[in-house]
Amino acid sequence: MPSTDAAAANVAQMHRFVTEVQQNGNFDLIDQLTHKDFVDHTAAQGQSPNIDGVHFIMRYIHSNIKDLKIEIVHCLSDGNVVATTKSLRGTQVGDLLGKPATNGPIEFRIMDFMTVVDGQFKDHWATVSAVEDK
Repeated sequence: MPSTDAAAANVAQMHRFVTEVQQNGNFDLIDQLTHKDFVDHTAAQGQSPNIDGVHFIMRYIHSNIKDLKIEIVHCLSDGNVVATTKSLRGTQVGDLLGKPATNGPIEFRIMDFMTVVDGQFKDHWATVSAVEDK
């Protein structure tokens, strides 16, 4: 049976990644929290599936959404897998996921599954909703 301490640590790490990296743009933490052999199994066409792709997508999101706020709706861990559902909101100031800039409020949702190996995120799978005007 998986350790509840390990599950709690995985959930805490995901909250830290979402808040500090994804929402607040502390990109220096990416290399600390992400395994050197990271693989994004659902990377967008043309996006690097390794840690370089994590740096790219985080900067891409921050360059196209200002005042980004992320709400973690669900976050749980089973074994070495962490699952998260989150809503991203902000003002779209650039093209985003195929949607031209609106300079207005937007929202979209992401469901992530990540494995944790040696205390770092190693594998990633995600589903992303359409970007909606709010």
